[in-house]
Amino acid sequence: MSFLRAAEILLELEDRPLTPQEITSMAQERRMISTGGATPVQTMKAKLSTDIVNHRGTSTFMRSSKNTFALRRWTHIREYVAPRFKKRLLDEEIVVFPRTVLRDYFPHDGVTKITPDEGQQLVDHLEAMQRRSAEEDAGYIQLVSQFVVIQGGRVACHKRTRRLPESRLHGVHSILFGGHLNPDDISPLFPPFSPGGGPALMREFSEEIRVSGGSPHFTLLGGIYDPRTEVSRQHVGVLYRVDIGESCTITIGERGFLQQLTFETASEVSGTIDLFDNWSELVFRELVSRELTR
Repeated sequence: MSFLRAAEILLELEDRPLTPQEITSMAQERRMISTGGATPVQTMKAKLSTDIVNHRGTSTFMRSSKNTFALRRWTHIREYVAPRFKKRLLDEEIVVFPRTVLRDYFPHDGVTKITPDEGQQLVDHLEAMQRRSAEEDAGYIQLVSQFVVIQGGRVACHKRTRRLPESRLHGVHSILFGGHLNPDDISPLFPPFSPGGGPALMREFSEEIRVSGGSPHFTLLGGIYDPRTEVSRQHVGVLYRVDIGESCTITIGERGFLQQLTFETASEVSGTIDLFDNWSELVFRELVSRELTR
């Protein structure tokens, strides 16, 4: 029997969360699993963790605390989301492109539609740079992912906390989620500006937003550039619309950086638009407001 099948059966029998040690001991006592490895407990933990990472909201399992696992269908138990280790963000490597080619792909400010082929041409200009260096070099533009999340006739909104590395965005409201793209995110098979997002951008999305009860649908909207502020002058966003079903629930993944997650109508956002960052204001006025009021 596989480790995962044994874990599912034992959790069902015990009807309570179990540690990998408990699951493994019970499975071995009942001769449900056989392994020649020296660390079956670590194997059990790794298989459960990997299944959760790979399948997220559709995994049979979830963490109920740091070292215990439960069945996801136990709705009376709250899922525990382990804090994600992050190296010092200003020391991470990100992808950038020379400012000299900016207007070749983004001839005007605001949201620009860009085809996958045009996006691939821009990708050919990308190079890796330490984020700290990129912040200090106006000759390069940093490429970031940006997602606007729609559920029915409402758009997801949030507020950035004071723990965010970019102090210029502290306390600012936004309808956009996302962050810097790293060299490992640039896949030849699924590059940025792919119609359906691709694994790297989906991972970027899931780091900030966790969706349960259904799978999000990604649609490429293009790219966004806006030189009105010092922050946005240094960045271009790969812009995606993410639609989630009415039965889906979402929670914040980057809990230290984002807060006050709500879904709001076009009129609600419009009434407080002055609280939002300039990219959110652009995307809302050019795309979202029209879509939500159809």
